[in-house]
Amino acid sequence: MSIDWLIEHYNWQGMLVHLLGLVVLTKITWTLVFRIPAIQEMYQWNRREDKPKKSLAKYRPIMKQTAQVGLYLHAAFFFLLIPFVVTLEAQPVWKYFTDALMILLVYDFLYYVTHRFIFHGKILRRVHGLHHQARDISAVDSRYVHPLETFIGTCLFMGTALGLAAAFGSFHAVTFIIAQFIFNNVNQINHTKFNLDYFPYKTVNYITTKHAIHHIDMNKGNYSTLSPLYDWMFGTLD
Repeated sequence: MSIDWLIEHYNWQGMLVHLLGLVVLTKITWTLVFRIPAIQEMYQWNRREDKPKKSLAKYRPIMKQTAQVGLYLHAAFFFLLIPFVVTLEAQPVWKYFTDALMILLVYDFLYYVTHRFIFHGKILRRVHGLHHQARDISAVDSRYVHPLETFIGTCLFMGTALGLAAAFGSFHAVTFIIAQFIFNNVNQINHTKFNLDYFPYKTVNYITTKHAIHHIDMNKGNYSTLSPLYDWMFGTLD
């Protein structure tokens, strides 16, 4: 593989659209969402629950290490890998969403298997046990994760996106934006305290409740991270 080939196939424009689009979408979405009084109430509830946890000596170093691992992996993903599998060629709007859904479904299946049989199995049970020290979860606990677990989980998503692009052809930048926006945010939402059991919040209330049950001990089900689909399919929905 020559330098000329790398330069020719390095789609920096597509990478830039992906990066900036993800930042803008995230900023706009969270700004609008947190203007809703009910969501603001949930946010303040989590802040109150997070504060004593953040003061514990064990939290800060783990959160720092996890953030560093995430930063390095995302930098490699955005600047070294995505440019070779992203396109800006026009596609039907539906394809942006179906491709993103494919990425997320495959990733969630791989995460389900990893979570159930590796993190809750014998191989990395003690590593995952660090995260399960949080029995009564709140927002900060999405970042209280062993760096190795962060590395594996992030690589699963990135490997899924890259592998599918290699198999089916480059994905549009919009597809990557949608898939990564959901990947980045659902895991954080999973760990929030949330108690709005009415429309339009019932789905969020459901997934946060299921993940709270998962954290009660290491023997509970609910191993998927994005949806209850695979837990339902394989009989581990608790």
